[in-house]
Amino acid sequence: MVKRHARRWGAVALLAVMPLTASAQERGRTDGPEGSEYGKGGYESLNEYRLSLEFLWGAAIRQEPSPAGAPKGPPLFLGLTSAFSVDDWFQLDFTGAYMLDGGQLDLLVGPRFRTYGYPLSFHASLKAGAMFIPEVGTRFGLSPEVGANLVLGYSENILLGLGYALDIPLPARLDGVGNTHRVFMTLGYRF
Repeated sequence: MVKRHARRWGAVALLAVMPLTASAQERGRTDGPEGSEYGKGGYESLNEYRLSLEFLWGAAIRQEPSPAGAPKGPPLFLGLTSAFSVDDWFQLDFTGAYMLDGGQLDLLVGPRFRTYGYPLSFHASLKAGAMFIPEVGTRFGLSPEVGANLVLGYSENILLGLGYALDIPLPARLDGVGNTHRVFMTLGYRF
């Protein structure tokens, strides 16, 4: 008897809810031009913003003390990254970073691979380029980087991010120059 009442009321509840769920989502069409399915259950392409500019700031910790005669300063750095998005998951970065302790200037370029995700995405990159180190000279260097970016909800053009990079001048530990660890925040704008 109880089973019969439970089945009957379950069926009534299901029939009452079905019209609400059917009207809650409008059916999308796929016979329009490419990209017209956005907003109908598709995905948002980040490719509409091809260029971005990010300001970086944070801590720069050297593994070895600064070379003798190098500028002394707090363990901080400032930087700027300009990026060109090739696809949702891939972009090309051009980065400049200046370390206040030691006066090191990095000019790096390399790919950044991003995860799909909105508004939060993660990334990994491997940049290479010139590292200008006072009292030592110019070195070729590598800089692997990992981080995350958050697109602000009220403006899809503004990005906030956190990241970590390891600057490795090559050849390693020549002339007493070691690696530099950078932990930083970013504030960016997509064009």
